Amino acid sequence: MSKNISAPLLRTARLLDLVPYLNTHQGIALKELAKHFEVSQAQMSADLTTLWMCGLPGYTPLELMDLEFESGFVSIRNAATLSKPRSITFQEGVALLLGLDLIASSLPDHRQDLLTAIDSLKMQLTQVLGVPIKLSAVPSSSGTVASSIANAIHANGGLVIKYHSMYKDQVSVRDVIPYELVTIDNHQYLRGYCCTAQDSREFRVDRILEAQPIDIEPVVESRNRENTKVSFSITVMHSSRDMTERFAVSNVHVGETIELSSYSRQWIERSVMASGRAVSLISPLDIRAEVAQSAQLLLDRYKAE
Repeated sequence: MSKNISAPLLRTARLLDLVPYLNTHQGIALKELAKHFEVSQAQMSADLTTLWMCGLPGYTPLELMDLEFESGFVSIRNAATLSKPRSITFQEGVALLLGLDLIASSLPDHRQDLLTAIDSLKMQLTQVLGVPIKLSAVPSSSGTVASSIANAIHANGGLVIKYHSMYKDQVSVRDVIPYELVTIDNHQYLRGYCCTAQDSREFRVDRILEAQPIDIEPVVESRNRENTKVSFSITVMHSSRDMTERFAVSNVHVGETIELSSYSRQWIERSVMASGRAVSLISPLDIRAEVAQSAQLLLDRYKAE
């Protein structure tokens, strides 16, 4: 039975089938072609007109399909040209490699079938393009961690994570209710409610060593709540690149006092200690006392040896 109107998906499937069919049935009558695909002649003419504007990338007259159907018989003149394999450019190949890496990074570890297929395709692409195999866009976080986070956010569930805090240089286990993933300064962060700290927190995804789903009771918590920043001031004793990068400052001069802030007291203490003689912590006084105590402990150990 003929169909006068085609649904978009049915029409797309028919257009894809038309090309190989016409390639093997050159000069077929329009009426017979419409009958084969179970559509009206008007619909088939509309399909052929659409197909006329399709082709290969570049989409110039040389790459578009050259169809003839005004006489009532349908032929495709450049079928041999269109059937030839197309070579991808170097830029397209690199984009494919990076895309494959991103797909592989989002797959869980148990999908070894897909991971193996991706590795095989990457190897073939690198050989054809002459691109180093080390070219990669894979983040340092594992696919299992990324998959667990995505599933928890989608299901409004909880996670137990093993997290390496660079501020404290410690690995801790946290129960977290994820809110969302955000990108800040080219790093991906997991925002969520930390049941361990009983507050909102941000966790850098590449520092999450493990992530497993757990059942957690929903917590009513404002996602816009900000952690309290600690203000501190330092005096520059010696200007160095290491110091300016650590405190994210520029155009500073020896003797200048700078007002800064951080979410972590431990980071302030560790950063001042790591800067050595380059900076002197002025305030707050309690952190200054902790820095002095830690420095004295280190000196005492040297004396003991």
